[in-house]
Amino acid sequence: MEAPKVDVQLRSVIQHPDQPAETHHLQASGEIIEKKGQHYLLFEEKLEGMPTVHTTVKLHAEDAFIMRKGGVQMRLPFRPDDSRIGTYGNGPAVMDLLVVTKSLLYTQGRFAVAYELHAEGNVLGSYELTITYSEVTQ
Repeated sequence: MEAPKVDVQLRSVIQHPDQPAETHHLQASGEIIEKKGQHYLLFEEKLEGMPTVHTTVKLHAEDAFIMRKGGVQMRLPFRPDDSRIGTYGNGPAVMDLLVVTKSLLYTQGRFAVAYELHAEGNVLGSYELTITYSEVTQ
């Protein structure tokens, strides 16, 4: 069976220390796949002048992650009210990040997470990410 095709809307709000908040929007086409009873959202981020980034989101309310490969290498694990180790890389350099999940919500068609990223004991920023998706009807 072919994976359902979906339209993806992504909204992120990034607040770096002592900086104004930045809001970013992305629209993409993707698909939902199921592996071992878990649902995953797959889509590509295509930004002008940048290499394509392949993004995978594990859709779960208690144990989720975002993994990006391509122009950026990143793996951010999320668990409500918990801290976990993630990674971020751009080119050959990869650094560990502490991912502090503030809230995590997953319902059919909507994934939302609020988290902080820390590196070497410093807060890099606070992030709010909301992904909505709907099946494409033929």
